Amino acid sequence: MLRTLNAVNRTTADRLRGHVRLLGVLATLLVLYTLAGFLLVPALARHVITRYVDVDLGRRVSIGSVSCNPFTLTAQIDDFALSEADGSPLARWRLLRVSLSPSTLWHWAWTLGVVRLEQPVVNASIGTDGVLNLAKLEAPAAAQSTATSAPASSSSWPRMRIGTLSLLDGSVRFEDRSRGTPFTATLAPIQFSLNDFRTAPGSRSRYSFSARTNDGAQLRWSGTVSVRPVGSDGQFAITGVKVSTITAYLGHAMPVALRGGSADLRGDYHFTAARGSDLSLNLADFRIRGLQIDPKDSATGGAAAAASAAPWISLPDVDIAGTTIATRRRHIAVGQVTVRNAGIQLWREASGSLNLQRLLPPAATTVTPAAAPAAAVPAAPAAPRAPQWTVALERLAVQNATLEVEDRSVTPAVKLHVGPTALVVQNYSSTGSAPISFQLDTGLGASGRLQGSGSVVLSPLSASVKLDLKQFDLTTLQPYVAQQTGMTVYRGDFGAQLQLTYAASPPEGKPQLLLTGSLDATNFATRDNVQNADFITGRAVQVTGIRYQHTPDALRIARVSTRGVFGRVIIGANGHLNLTDVLRPQRTRAATAPAAAGASKPRTANVSASPPTGASPAAPAGAMPIRVDRVEITDGSANFTDHTVRPNFSAAILGLRGTIIGLSSDPSSRAMVQLEGSVNRYAPVSISGQVNLLSAATFTDLNMSFSNIELTTFNPYSGKFAGYSIAQGKLTTTMHYHVENRRLDATHHIVIDQLEFGPATATKPAVPLPVKLAVALLKDRNGVISLDLPVSGSIDDPNFHIGPIIWKVFVGLVTKIVTAPFSWLGSLFGGGGQQLAYVDFAPGSAALAAPQTQKLIQLSKALLQRPQLQLDIPLHTLSVADDAALAHSALEQAVAGAIAAGTAPAVPAAVPAAAPASPRLMALAALYRQQFGADPQYPGDAVADQARSEWLEQQLLPRFVPKRSQRDALARARADAVQAAVLTDHTLSPMRVFLIERESGGGPAGSVRMQLQLQ
Repeated sequence: MLRTLNAVNRTTADRLRGHVRLLGVLATLLVLYTLAGFLLVPALARHVITRYVDVDLGRRVSIGSVSCNPFTLTAQIDDFALSEADGSPLARWRLLRVSLSPSTLWHWAWTLGVVRLEQPVVNASIGTDGVLNLAKLEAPAAAQSTATSAPASSSSWPRMRIGTLSLLDGSVRFEDRSRGTPFTATLAPIQFSLNDFRTAPGSRSRYSFSARTNDGAQLRWSGTVSVRPVGSDGQFAITGVKVSTITAYLGHAMPVALRGGSADLRGDYHFTAARGSDLSLNLADFRIRGLQIDPKDSATGGAAAAASAAPWISLPDVDIAGTTIATRRRHIAVGQVTVRNAGIQLWREASGSLNLQRLLPPAATTVTPAAAPAAAVPAAPAAPRAPQWTVALERLAVQNATLEVEDRSVTPAVKLHVGPTALVVQNYSSTGSAPISFQLDTGLGASGRLQGSGSVVLSPLSASVKLDLKQFDLTTLQPYVAQQTGMTVYRGDFGAQLQLTYAASPPEGKPQLLLTGSLDATNFATRDNVQNADFITGRAVQVTGIRYQHTPDALRIARVSTRGVFGRVIIGANGHLNLTDVLRPQRTRAATAPAAAGASKPRTANVSASPPTGASPAAPAGAMPIRVDRVEITDGSANFTDHTVRPNFSAAILGLRGTIIGLSSDPSSRAMVQLEGSVNRYAPVSISGQVNLLSAATFTDLNMSFSNIELTTFNPYSGKFAGYSIAQGKLTTTMHYHVENRRLDATHHIVIDQLEFGPATATKPAVPLPVKLAVALLKDRNGVISLDLPVSGSIDDPNFHIGPIIWKVFVGLVTKIVTAPFSWLGSLFGGGGQQLAYVDFAPGSAALAAPQTQKLIQLSKALLQRPQLQLDIPLHTLSVADDAALAHSALEQAVAGAIAAGTAPAVPAAVPAAAPASPRLMALAALYRQQFGADPQYPGDAVADQARSEWLEQQLLPRFVPKRSQRDALARARADAVQAAVLTDHTLSPMRVFLIERESGGGPAGSVRMQLQLQ
């Protein structure tokens, strides 16, 4: 028993000794653990850190203290500082505490209860070599190993758990010295926390992050994160970001200069790296305030800044809501963009370029190397192309925007204020397949308003657009008008109501472009800059029912209505028509000015009826068909002034009204024309008929009538072309123009009533004709002149100009009348023609033969029908035949007297006895003795009485040559005889028949012709 007890005691003692030894070992281990934890580990950690930094990294490190609590499994490093070899600071913190959780043992994962980092500071800088200083911290061997190793996958993460990871009051200081002007920025204070972090599959940990930049921007970021798989979800907010900070750092790489402005951004995201990276961003709100965009040189006060003090683009208030970005689908969707109070400065340079083009990045230049021979370089397989990014915008709303437009390519520059503008665009997609709708409401200039709506499909391109423009000030377009014409638009409003549809690939039978609607211009006025007078003015012009289509081309207009339209036509002192001068571009007028200055030949307002030489007489093949259903003219007027005459001529057409129905370029079409008006108020004008105005050379059948026109209106032309002013008279004319198969047949019936000329003018007549005589010949006994002037010819003849031809016909008619007035009278009143111009007498006689008397009676009747004509009868109608006849008559009278007186002497005794002589021979012989004082000595062959009588007559006739009184008496007797014959029936006033001191004579053999004249 005792032995057993002793054995038990020994066993107990052994056990006690064993426990004591165990306790000693444990105590020793505890002491060693304690010493190692409190002393060795901190010292070893300091040594390892210092050696690694000094030797491997080549940097300097400063550690305030390193502590370790082996019982709480907590390690802490205080006042750590890492610097470059030259002492430049890299990173530091005030406290780093790491607590290892005992659960590491049963979780089979590194479990950290707390990781706490206080006041960390990181100094990141990019040196002049362009390398980030933090990138140089990696040891060379490690860097090489890292460079050659593949990135770690989510499955390679060690099993780890972190209860709480926090970063308090941290800061990052960044400096970039690689730029010309160093850039610095600070992010502080930085707060970060991560709770319950695990690397186990499917574990998600919550985190939060906040920071502030040195310029006041706030960053907030929170959510969850996982590492198996790698992914994260969360929310973020960035507020107060200054655009100036972005510009200061990235401005050199940006094509524009951003001035002012701030941005706020708020949203959430989802990221996963499983089966390829996928990042989805939902930007609930993105706001931009006070942003201004200019070209780069304006930011530094360059030329563009001098050109415009206002920013090129001003965005005071931009809200972008509901934006999603999906990287895997490569898609960006924007819910709504709202732009308020935006301002844009847009101008066109003289070169034609737009200023806003300078805000775009320059186009990349691709250098294509010389192609190598196909046999030498095998074709590389084409790399698969990544899908294109797509962008969708649900709604864009622009509110109260303004656009200042300026066109500097013209002088003076065109300036147009556009705004306030409200624009809504919906359903945009970069794929282009969905219709994009829009609504627009904006002001144009001082009074204009433009409203529009419609939809556009980008691919294939198609559009349906409605536009409504009201009260657009036409004076805005004056610089363009001045560039092309010599006209000034100084008043007027323009409006348009249009609907446009377009399809790049239209359905079969449909046009590619269709434009319908109406246009109107109201209260418009233009000035002729050359004459400084109103050119075209009007109360209203409306064009309704417009239908224009392209491919195929066609234009149709339902109605054109004009009200109160006035036009002025002026022929300048240089002979130029103002229509030509005003509507000719300025550069053309400048080029032709020297020629115009040298022009001296007067020019009339003639209208050419022929096309230019070489032009096709018919409409060219493929020409656009044009049709105007109806033209209505109300209260139209026009003024015509001619400065080539002195005094200036001026006439007005007033109250023009009527319609033109069925205008068309179709050669077979016929437009019905019915127009009425008046010249100078009291002279009615009427135009009616059918015409193809858009192809007048094809068909025209027009009647024009002008009535009761006061001829005194034309005094300037009367003085210039006739040499007399017009005292009174009225004009009525009807004209008919017929064109068919490009041939013109025109008639002009002119009636002039009671035309009377006034005093002669100082102007030399341009047509040297006895105008008064022509008028007297043309005017009937009622004081009416009636003329018909036909004109015909081919309008394809380049020399066929209707105005000059009418004038030529008229001048030819007048010339014919005044050069052969008796023929004209004879043709009008019973024939006789030119024979009425003369009276034939027997030599030495004043007696009228019966045919001559009949002719004078006919002339008298003709004069009764032309009451303004006067007949001039010459008082001196004589010829050589009259002298001989008068001598013979005087000789015969002397012979007769001698015979009657019985004074013939007896035959002398010396004369042999013969048959008794005739009484005539005896009388002639007695007269011979009386005249010559001797007996006649007859020629030897003059034996018979007849021969001797003839010889005596020849000797005596020179002694009986008529005296002046005898000749005058004969001439006067002839004039009296003609006068008496003309005035036989006493119906013709003797006041119209004048005996004129004028010589006349000649005529055919055996007669003496008296030439009559008309005045």
